[in-house]
Amino acid sequence: MKKRQLNFELLRILCMYMIVVGHCLFHGRVTAKLGYGTVNYFLSYLIQSFSVVHVNCFVMLAGYFSIDREFQAQRLFRFWRQVVFYSVLIGLICSVCIGVTGTDVIKAIFPVSSNHYWFASVYMGLSLLMPFAGMLAVQLTKKQYQYLLALLALFFSVNHMIFRVNTYGTYVGRELPWFLFLALLAGYLKLHTRPDRKYFRYGLLGYAAASLAVLASVYLSVRLHQEDIGYFLNYNSPLALAAAGSLFLCVKNMPWQENRLDGWIQKVAGAAFGVYLIHDNYLIRYQVWDAFRASRVARTHWAVIYAVLAAGAVYVICTCLELLRQRIFLKVGKWYAKTAWYVREQRFCARLDQLFAVADKRGRERQAETSDE
Repeated sequence: MKKRQLNFELLRILCMYMIVVGHCLFHGRVTAKLGYGTVNYFLSYLIQSFSVVHVNCFVMLAGYFSIDREFQAQRLFRFWRQVVFYSVLIGLICSVCIGVTGTDVIKAIFPVSSNHYWFASVYMGLSLLMPFAGMLAVQLTKKQYQYLLALLALFFSVNHMIFRVNTYGTYVGRELPWFLFLALLAGYLKLHTRPDRKYFRYGLLGYAAASLAVLASVYLSVRLHQEDIGYFLNYNSPLALAAAGSLFLCVKNMPWQENRLDGWIQKVAGAAFGVYLIHDNYLIRYQVWDAFRASRVARTHWAVIYAVLAAGAVYVICTCLELLRQRIFLKVGKWYAKTAWYVREQRFCARLDQLFAVADKRGRERQAETSDE
């Protein structure tokens, strides 16, 4: 594995941990019970302000590695199996322990189409559209690419900040158009920027400045008694976009030396998405944090610190469960490879792969030309 790829794997781990902490504060009902304007109240928003990058960076990672990569339909099947596995398994456990409705059963069986996991549903749409985004990215000149990104940022971020209306198909940054924009932004950083150590420092400073600006917006909203105190915590706000882009640029240019932890970093990063699928299933998300009594300590002096530690414990437990699933799937996969269903699946994937083979070849040739310039 390349050094900078490990940098990105660290970013993947960090972003997922930020997501878990945010879920602890929100689904654990910690922030809701904190005294309005107290130290803990602002401390919780300090964490959220610096974590505002998590989903955006996670999507940018997908775009960065897919923009000029050969399309492989088999990856989509692996993604789909992982989502369905946890959806059905958790649904079965809940049906025995707490009971479920007919709607819950349908959502468990069709988790992507039913928006069981909102991120998985939008991410699947992004994955299906990425080959077309890649075709566009490799054909555009640098100036054209910049103009496209500027327009999309104006439509999806700046316009919404000013008018607060869903004019162009994105409202809080959880929509497919916003994910496509982030993927194209990451693609631009890959295709049209060169590694430079100074961008590590600039990116880190930009991330810190944008995150502190988000925190300042919360503070001012509280002081001015504004209702929408968390607007800039939306994924498509200009400050959230600036923070995510800066952090991504920082990580892309981060100096890295190989060490004995590289293998563990890769393994833990490979389990990151499973952490999300386990702990944020809507049937158990509140029970997870109730098990750690997150809401009960919300009014104590160490509430936020406890939330950070509880999130770490949940992350470790879910990582272990996901690594176990991977081992089980590896063994079951050997049996599945001997079935007729596997043969049909491979034929279908081969047809899809062939459909995009020419575009993938052009992308690699364009990347080689850019590298030689």
